[in-house]
Amino acid sequence: MAQKEFDPEDPMELVGVEAPGGDPDQALDTIVQEYLWLGWNSLQILMLFRSPQFGVTHQIYRQKGEAYVKARVQRLTQEWRAGWLASDAQKTPERGEARG
Repeated sequence: MAQKEFDPEDPMELVGVEAPGGDPDQALDTIVQEYLWLGWNSLQILMLFRSPQFGVTHQIYRQKGEAYVKARVQRLTQEWRAGWLASDAQKTPERGEARG
């Protein structure tokens, strides 16, 4: 399979935007959980928050601070390793149903 060349105008590129009135803690947790599902480790995930290249995660990082974000990422990673998502993995969402 040929790798697609980078196109800065790609309409399918994922772009995060701020949700007015959104809960930054919930956003942080959800983002971390998604990347844990993808197999990323805590350092890789933390880099998403540290880098200004990633607007949404970096905004949370600036609002909450390094220590807060790092502690929360590490706690969620430890919970992941302990198997808190193991029971969710057993439940396959029905078509059109969001994971909880």
